Amino acid sequence: MIRKRVTGMLASTALVLAGAAALAPGAAASGASLATAPPASGASVQQACWGQPEHGSAGHYGNSSWCDSGRYRQAIRCETLGGYRYVHYGPYVWAPAKSTAWCNLGDRVVGNWLE
Repeated sequence: MIRKRVTGMLASTALVLAGAAALAPGAAASGASLATAPPASGASVQQACWGQPEHGSAGHYGNSSWCDSGRYRQAIRCETLGGYRYVHYGPYVWAPAKSTAWCNLGDRVVGNWLE
């Protein structure tokens, strides 16, 4: 059961990241990984982005990301214990500020990307 859940989570994360890359090629990042993509303006400078999982003091889960240039916001896909999925967004910020999005209390992050 755990293997099936992990496989499903990885598959859904891959789909989310593929969609995010298609919609916002200038700002795609996942988890603690490093993503380098051209800014949406088409300038020759590369945009580097980083992210990290967050755990709030009240038990909320989320994700934070920041980039070295441009304007962006964190987006996360959350899942309830019953399997319902929804999306939450952090605030739009200008580099190098950090944008953080949080799931509702008791829910977990199953995917994240930058817009």
